[in-house]
Formats: sequence, C-alpha cells, structure tokens
Amino acid sequence: MKHRVIHTNLTFPKVMLCLILLGICTVASAAKMYKWIDENGHMRYADRLPPSQLKREYQTLNAQGVVVSTRKAAKTEEEIKALKDAEKLLQAKQEIEKREQEAQGKLDRVLLLTFSSEKELSRVKDDRIEVLDSVIRLIYKSIASTQDRLLRLEGDAKRQYTSKGREVPGGLAQNIEESIRKIDNREKQLQVKLEEKYKIQGQFEIDVARFRLLHSK
Repeated sequence: MKHRVIHTNLTFPKVMLCLILLGICTVASAAKMYKWIDENGHMRYADRLPPSQLKREYQTLNAQGVVVSTRKAAKTEEEIKALKDAEKLLQAKQEIEKREQEAQGKLDRVLLLTFSSEKELSRVKDDRIEVLDSVIRLIYKSIASTQDRLLRLEGDAKRQYTSKGREVPGGLAQNIEESIRKIDNREKQLQVKLEEKYKIQGQFEIDVARFRLLHSK
C-alpha cells in the first residue's frame, strides 16, 4: 500500500497571525485620543486634533485614557523675545559678576602683598586719618578767621553807612562778598574732607574683615 504524503502549507498561519497583529495595532492606534483646553477654557477630547489646536498645548492619551505625551504650546513672538531678553540679562549679570570677582581677586592680592598683619592696616589707616584731621583743622581755622573778618566788615558797613542811610562803598561791599564766598568754599572743602575721612574708616573695616577672611582659608 502506498502512503500519500500531505504537504501542509505553514506559510498561511504566519500570514494570518501577522494580519491579526496588524489589525490589533491598527485598532490600538485608532483608539488614541487627544485632550486639550480650548480657547474658552473648556476641556476637550477627540481622536483628531482641530487645526487650530496644533500650535497650542495638548496631550496624547492611550486606549486606557492614560496620558502618554504632552505637547507644549508654540511660543509667541512676544514670549520668544522675552526669553531672549532674559537670556541677555542673565549673560550681562554673569559678565558683571565675573568682572567683580576678577576685581576682588586683584584687591585681595594687593591686600595680602601689602600688609602682613591687621596692625599694619590699622597704622596706615591712622596715618591717613591724621593727615586728613590736620587739613580739617586748618579749614575750620580758616572758616573761623574769615567769619570774624566778615563780622568786622559788616559791623563797619552798618555803623558807618547803612545805619545812616548811606550806601556801602564798592570796596567795602566787595570785601564782604569775597568773605562770604570764601566761607562758602571752605565749607564745601570741609564737607569733602569729612566724607573722605568717613570713607577711609569704612574701607578700613572692609579691608580688616577681608584680611581676616583670607587668612582663615
């Protein structure tokens, strides 16, 4: 008896399996949903995005309704400009901080090379203050003497002229005006020197604090 050999076509089941899987993927893909908030503030769901929403923020959901991705809204020209401006400000700030750090580094090196102790710092400060104090004393003395002269001149003008209804002569009036201007100039000089003195005292406190910090590292 002859046996008949039956040839089974194994390709057909494989093709069917691929088609089934493709169908499942297609269904899953079709089940994809989009979620967004419209221009009126209402939340919307759909399997397709309206063209007006493409540049706005939206989320993609899978078949189970789970958010799988979020697309941020495209930035407006104003927002892009604001970001560029903020970046420029940040770069400018970083550049300023860099220059300040470099300047502070130079000051630190000078401070460490110039002074070996706080006592030296204090001595230099005292010397500068002493010089300024001597100048300030001279200015005070000049102001006092000029005020005395002005009082005498104004007394002469009153006694000899204004009290008698007479006009003060040009020479005397000029001397009075000159004394007033001199006092005004001396007072301005005094203010400058006092501010310089306060500045030296303030800088000394800063230098001492920095000196201690550098030696503590």
